[in-house]
Amino acid sequence: MALMSSNLLVAFDALAPMCEVSAPLCLAAREGLLESFQDLHAICTSIGLPQARAGDVERALMAGEEAGLFSKATHMRWRVLDLEKVSQIAPLLQGAQLYKLRIHRDIDVVDVVLTKPPAPSQVSLKLEEMLMSSRGFKDTKQLLPAISEKAERSFTVMTPYLDSVGASIVLNLFELAPAPDKCLVLRTLKDGAEPPGLSGISSRLLELGVRVMNFKLDRPNAPGNETFHAKVVLADADAAYVGSSNMNQWSFEYSLELGLYVRGGAAARIATLIDAVKAVSSPM
Repeated sequence: MALMSSNLLVAFDALAPMCEVSAPLCLAAREGLLESFQDLHAICTSIGLPQARAGDVERALMAGEEAGLFSKATHMRWRVLDLEKVSQIAPLLQGAQLYKLRIHRDIDVVDVVLTKPPAPSQVSLKLEEMLMSSRGFKDTKQLLPAISEKAERSFTVMTPYLDSVGASIVLNLFELAPAPDKCLVLRTLKDGAEPPGLSGISSRLLELGVRVMNFKLDRPNAPGNETFHAKVVLADADAAYVGSSNMNQWSFEYSLELGLYVRGGAAARIATLIDAVKAVSSPM
């Protein structure tokens, strides 16, 4: 790295984050593709990228322009400005591309999870109008069972609200989870009573070995209670749903609910928090 010039490092830093585009671009430029000004769409074709990636190619060219590699006649027509530097950086970007494709794994992987309101839903119609529909969103009702099935060591559901509809969903999740360590974290009502959905499934939870914990702690020297409003479904320390969806009829049948499905380092941090919650909670 000490042998690499500061100018080349600046160019690498600018282009490496988009190496899946900048690598083939610089490799093609090294072979003479951009000796004269070329149309952006022709560049896409030459480097084997679909026309839909023209915007990505343009951003790579603009980053290269700032680093002194490329020059433009218009925003659509580009050529090489510094062929020597492009030739030096091309194999470095190709190495970054190979590392990203074959070796690198993100520390945190996140997907957006959605429960849509029932039809007719104005927000669903607006999504359709925006040509998004539900693409890119995971469905809450499909995701939660998938998380439970992944749990090999421990499986936890944490919800502040539980009615009879939510209780059947929760029970199904624990029945699907192969993990030997199962825990349901709830909170008692204001009068100290159990959540209304618990009684109907308590015997079956006992058969499944599910510990039912109450996270509502007295605060002798301060007003109110220490409790929670978070909703979490956690498999081992590997995968978690964190979001707005309670385990009740309102959340699953009426409301727009939004959450995140996280894996990797973020899931491990959530697991640490849940361990702390369980440690201070008492049996329901």
